[in-house]
Formats: sequence, C-alpha cells, structure tokens
Amino acid sequence: MSRATMSEPMSEADGFPLPPVDLGGGQTPAPLAATGGEQPAGQAPPAAPPPGGLLTPSFIGLLLTQFLGALNDNMFRWLIVPIGKEMVDESMHGTVVAFGAAMLVLPFIVFAAPAAYLADRFSKQKVIVGCKVLEIVVMLLGAGAILLGDMYLMFAVLFLMGAQSALFSPSKYGVIPEIVRPDRIPAANGMIGMTTIVAIVLGTVAGGYLWEWTKPLGQVQWPIWAGAIVGVATVGWLTSLMVRRLPAADPSRPFPWNPALETAHDLKSLVSARPLFLAALGSAVFWSLGGLCQVNVDRIVTSNGDFGLGQKDVGLLLGLMAIGVGLGNVVAGLLSAGRIKLGMVPFAAGGIGAAAILLAFAPVAPEAHGYAFAAGCLVLLGLSAGMYDVPLQSFLQHRSPPQHRGSILAAANFLTFSGTLAASGVFMLFSGPMDLSGRTISLITGLGFLPVIFVAIYLIPAETTRFTCWLVTRCMYRVKIEGLENLPAEGGALIVSNHVSWVDAVLLGLAAPRDVRMVAYADYFEKPWLRWFGKVARIIPIRPGRRSVVEAIRTARDALRSGELVGIFPEGGITRTGEMQDFQPGFLAMLKDTDRPVVPVYLDGLWGSIFSFHGGKFFWKLPRRWPYPVTIRFGRPICEPQSVEEVQAAVAALRGEGQGKMQNAK
Repeated sequence: MSRATMSEPMSEADGFPLPPVDLGGGQTPAPLAATGGEQPAGQAPPAAPPPGGLLTPSFIGLLLTQFLGALNDNMFRWLIVPIGKEMVDESMHGTVVAFGAAMLVLPFIVFAAPAAYLADRFSKQKVIVGCKVLEIVVMLLGAGAILLGDMYLMFAVLFLMGAQSALFSPSKYGVIPEIVRPDRIPAANGMIGMTTIVAIVLGTVAGGYLWEWTKPLGQVQWPIWAGAIVGVATVGWLTSLMVRRLPAADPSRPFPWNPALETAHDLKSLVSARPLFLAALGSAVFWSLGGLCQVNVDRIVTSNGDFGLGQKDVGLLLGLMAIGVGLGNVVAGLLSAGRIKLGMVPFAAGGIGAAAILLAFAPVAPEAHGYAFAAGCLVLLGLSAGMYDVPLQSFLQHRSPPQHRGSILAAANFLTFSGTLAASGVFMLFSGPMDLSGRTISLITGLGFLPVIFVAIYLIPAETTRFTCWLVTRCMYRVKIEGLENLPAEGGALIVSNHVSWVDAVLLGLAAPRDVRMVAYADYFEKPWLRWFGKVARIIPIRPGRRSVVEAIRTARDALRSGELVGIFPEGGITRTGEMQDFQPGFLAMLKDTDRPVVPVYLDGLWGSIFSFHGGKFFWKLPRRWPYPVTIRFGRPICEPQSVEEVQAAVAALRGEGQGKMQNAK
C-alpha cells in the first residue's frame, strides 16, 4: 500500500462518498444530512431529528446504557474466572484468565457481519434496546450455569455475553453522530471511553468481591451475585429506553446469509477507504496491546507477590488505571476543542509505551515504595490510553458515510478484536509454555508501542506537526479568538492580516478551524530545519522577482478556486514600530476571477512579545508575561473588494473594536 495520510481526501472512487472532517489540521465538518450517501431509487432520505449536545436525554441514556453493559460484562467475567481457577490446577490459571478474555472477544469476530446488518438495516435505537433485553436473558442463563457448577457452561454463557456486546457495539458507536452534533463528537467519545473504562474496572473489582463473598465456587450466599448481574442488566434495559427513536440508515439492506463473505466485503470497503482503514488499524493495535496490559495486571498482582496483594485486589491497580483513563478522556476532549485532532496519537502512544516499560522496573521491596511506583505507572498508562483512542474513534464515526456506518464500524471491530484475540493467545504463550513474569510481559508490551509512534508520525505528519505547534504555542501564549463565525465554514477565502511577529502565521493557522495555506517568503524555508515544515504546511513560497510573484499568485488563485483558505500578510514584512504598515496590492491579484471573499484579521497584543521587534531585536529577550495574552479577531468577509485601502481599513477597524471593548471594560 502506498504512503497515505489519514487527512487525505477521499472520493467515491475510494469506496464511499465521504464528508470532510477536521483532522486537527482544519477541515470543517459538513452537516451529516448532506452526506448521507445514495438512497434507494424513488425513496427520500429518512427524516431524523437534528443532533444535539451532550446533555440530551438520548446521549445520557446511551452513556448510562454503555456503562452498565460494560460493568456487567466484566463483573460476570471476573466472577467466573476465579471460580474457574478454583476448578483447575494452579499451572492452568493463566490459561483460564486468557480463555475468559477470549470468550468476550471472539464474538466480535464471529458476529461482525450480523452486527453491521442490524446497525444499518434497523433503527440503531431499536437494536440497542433489543440487545439489552438479550443481556437480561443471558444473565439468567449465567446464574444457572454457576449454580450447576459447570465451568464449560459458564464460559459458554460468557461467549453469549460477548455476542450480545458484539451486536450492540456498531449501533452504540454509530448512533453517536445521529444524536450528537459534529462539534461534540470528540467530547462524546471521550465520555463514552471514560465511562467504559471506569465500568470495566468497577466490574473487575465488583466481580472479585462477589467471588470473595460467595466462595467456594459461588455457592455461598449466591443471591448476592445473582441479584447483581441480573439487576444491572435490567437497569441497563431501562436506561436504553431514553435513547430517542431514529430512522434506519439502509432499510433495504439484505440479511448476510454468508457472514464470512459479508465480513470480507466490509473489510474490503474499509481498506479501500485508506484514511478510515489506517484509523481502524491504529485503534486495533491499541486495543490489542492494551488488552495484553489488562490481563497482565492479574499476573503481576497474583504471581510474584511484589505488592502483597491477592486475587480480589486485582481491581485496585486496574482502578488506578481507570482514573488515568478518565483523566485522559477528559484531556482529549479539552484538547480537541470541538475538532478531531489525530496529532494526539503519536504522543499518546509514547506515553503508553513509556508507562508499560517503567512498570516492568517497579521496585520490589516495600520500603522502595514499589506499589506507589506501579500505581503511578498505571495512572500514566491510563491517561495516555484515554488520549490515544478518542481521536481515532471520532474520526471513524464522523468520516464514515451514514448509510454504511454500521458496516465500517463492524469491520473496524473485526480488526480490533482479531488483534485482541491474538493478544490473548500471546498472553497464554507468555504465561504458560514460556512462563514469563508479569514484568517481562509488561516490558514487551511497552516496546511494542514504540513503532506505533514512528508509524503514526510517518502517516500523519501534518496533523502531528500541527498538534505539536498547538501545544507549544498554548504554553507560551494565552490566545483569545473573536469573530470566528465570520470565517466561511466551507469554500475558499483569502485571510488578510497585520504582521507583528515571527509566530503570526502559526497562531493564525492554529486559530482557524480549517487548514490555511500561508503565503511566505521562500528563503525562510530554504533552511534545512524549516524546509520540511514548509512542505508539510503546504506553504505558498514567494520571493522578489516577477516570475516568483506570478507563480505565487497563480498558486494562491488555484487554491482559492479549489475551496481552500489562503493567508497573507500584505504589509510585506513584520512591523518595526508596532503600528500597521501600508498594504501592498499583490493580494488583490490573487482574488481575480475567483469570486472568493477576503476575511480581515487583526492580531492584537503581540507587540512586545519575544518574537516581535519590540526593543529593537526579534529574539533573545525575556517575555514580559507568561503566557502572553493575544487576541485574534476575525472580521466580516468582504466580497469583491474594490481597493487595497478598503481591506486595510477593515483590518484597522478590528483593532478599534478591541480598544473599544477595553474602554468599556474599564
């Protein structure tokens, strides 16, 4: 497969008609209703209520339903796994743990095609409610299996529980873009991810204690665990009723009588849409290695006795990891700021790898605070994990065409859980025949994440660079953005701004919710350390001389016609006095025959910052404030400007608006 980035535009030739999406590099999401794909002949697109925010009953109901489902999955799993360990020789304990993980994972592979069919053929709300009814039935069967004391029957019920979750998953994730606005999708995924991980850990803790209270073999005071698993399933069904009714995405979709062939077709479609495939592959790698980390915590706690803990305490360390995941999801939502920022992925992968490697070297002796060190490693691991998967899942949901979203997510699930199942097999190999310690397995897992960092940077250099710049500038500047609604959500526009410092282009590009191709002096990007940056940022180079100027104007004009944003500083250089200089007329030539507007912008407050010419030098001066306050003010678009003076006056007026607001505040 040729090199491609996740931000690469896709077309119908790639397999699907897809909406644009903000990748952290600035494309603005289009309304989902406008990108619904083809409808059956003679059939109008189904009417659907407009998506809302995160406090709607539908999203709250989905959040609670997902939380309770994940809680019950893991509560039942970690109730029967210790019971299974009681029934076998100690040398088989690792196999029982891995088998328990496999029984929850395997259904996501086996039932990928039916899950996709249900999510596309029927209303996702109906699928969600139906799956919760199925969960109640499965938990009743599980109670009977435990009371009978049949280990194989218990794990068969665990497989059924996994099947219920597999059928639920594409509808659960696919319904998010249908009930949540595009700008809230990253935050919604952050909350879903946070509550899911918290539920997993709480379920693990609860399962351990349910086993402890009812051992041996769950036969003592069995109504405790029976009431817990059936009760949680029942409450989950009640919360699923909060999700509003929604139309089916593809009512004419036939049933997949050949699931293997249907899954292969879905995978082929996913692979053909390369950005979606790369996102799904990245998520699969994460969950595979992450699953290995999770089952390995049980081995670290119960095998070597480094921390003096037992089986029922496995959830304690996992609980700390859940706290980290919750923080990571919150951080991912805050950093996303309403946009999908794939640039987080390499940083998060590095954090996961570092935490897993450090965990392998946690001190053993109690006086060396080994438990506290391990706890810190797991919090860091969870924090990084929370930041890793949120942008990938958001990208998959929003970039997938609504009519085929169930198929795309089911195919992504197939990849994810195939990898997770393979990880269970690897754990069985490591803990069984190879008899590796939990620390060694943690080290191997951490090293496995290191290639992910470099592959992610290679595939998404623009998003990684943009996110890096965003982090650095937010540490140095406190940026306030005004009038962003004046920037067109789609279509080309020429952004014209005053020029105060060396970082103006970076700040302006990061403030805009779409990519901005800046016109910049070419000689700056001849330096080796800036040449790569200029290529990634798709700078439009210009230098003195008629040929270069004409070429830059032609490139900018083509970009405007193709619907891109182009930015220029028409003063021709950075101000040496703090006052705006006269504009040069070249930018008007860029607008000729494009029918694109000019958006005036004023960068306010940068004079006096360390990269301005304040004090007679650009660099090597201490900042007067940290972080330095800056305001970026976008003005109303100007259609067909008649003169340079008209545009310069509009930029100057934005400065006046800022001064007026300051006087009113006083």
